[in-house]
Amino acid sequence: MSLPAFVPALAVTLLLSWGSLFYAFTVLAPPLQADLQAAGPAVMGAYSAGLLVWALATGAIGLVLQRWGGRVVMGAGSLLAGLGFVLLSMAGSLPALYAAWAVLGLSMALTLYEPAFAIVVQAGTADRRRVITALTLAGGLASTLFWPLTSALVQRIGWRDTALAYGLMHLLLCAPLHAALLPARHRGARDGAPGRPTTAAALGGAPRRALLLLGACFVANGLLTAALAAHMLPLLQSRGLGSGTAIVLASCIGPMQVAGRLLELIAGHRLDARRMGLATLALIVLALGALALAPGWAPLCGVFVVAYGAGLGLMTIVRATAPLALFGAERYALLSGTLGMPALLARAAGPIGASWLLEGRGGFGTLLGALLVLAAFGAWSFARAWAVAPPAGAAGGPHA
Repeated sequence: MSLPAFVPALAVTLLLSWGSLFYAFTVLAPPLQADLQAAGPAVMGAYSAGLLVWALATGAIGLVLQRWGGRVVMGAGSLLAGLGFVLLSMAGSLPALYAAWAVLGLSMALTLYEPAFAIVVQAGTADRRRVITALTLAGGLASTLFWPLTSALVQRIGWRDTALAYGLMHLLLCAPLHAALLPARHRGARDGAPGRPTTAAALGGAPRRALLLLGACFVANGLLTAALAAHMLPLLQSRGLGSGTAIVLASCIGPMQVAGRLLELIAGHRLDARRMGLATLALIVLALGALALAPGWAPLCGVFVVAYGAGLGLMTIVRATAPLALFGAERYALLSGTLGMPALLARAAGPIGASWLLEGRGGFGTLLGALLVLAAFGAWSFARAWAVAPPAGAAGGPHA
């Protein structure tokens, strides 16, 4: 597959942005908490506030992407990320910490997958689905690189200088790459074709119902994946595994995500976007069913890890390619932002909802039952979206 010149640059900036903005906080939090003499929940609250800003900004940024294109959006995001990390390095109080993470949360909305995928679509890149898959591989490697890198930097130069170094990385590397190598917005795509609705609210009839159904699928998936991420280890232990075995199995989910994406890159062209989405959602249902039955047969926990990890990795690609397949390239940036905001808000609510079920509503069995219902509902909603509105032209074909 021959890649456009901007794709390697975009892959590099995604790796650096996911690693520093999303994953590094886990390592930065303990020394930051000790330095500020703050409670753990208060420090975690700053990160959660950043994620909330990311979710709330996503819909509006979809509109900006539609009108101005990804070069402007991602370039501004890198500048904001640089500013946010500089503010973080100077934070001496909880209000300053929350202000820094509000800026960093906005930069997440401007620099991570949604705008990157919109650039690929807006540029008219050939074989867009495989390019999007390649970009998710770069994002998938971010934790593998940045957890040990951040740990080494914190031990050598401290958390403040580590944050400052990440800020300089965004200002001196990511921002110039975005400005110099990302494609400009196509003029024809900016204004839209005559007579076509240019806002999500303007969609009517079958397309709007399809959008609502696809959004429902993504919300259900966001809820269940966030709930699982927050409670993975105790959930595995509730199936009869020891703590060490649970940790080993949970650590295999990440590699299975990468394996699923590699398989899609190599052989995914054999399935169109609809069938790939249905297969992915079926994997997640299978995974949760295996975990529900695992107390009777512990090896089913291994089935869960393989199926769930692969499904989780593929779901990122499904979220990127399904709107393209259903609605076409013209409104992709806007509609992906419209779909992204409720899904991100659901992701923020998932851990809290799971805790509520665990503490007062029947324990892990009830939680697994609720997650299975969410997974089945997500698969049904996805299938109904295609039944309501047929795919938009060739975009829904095998190479979408």
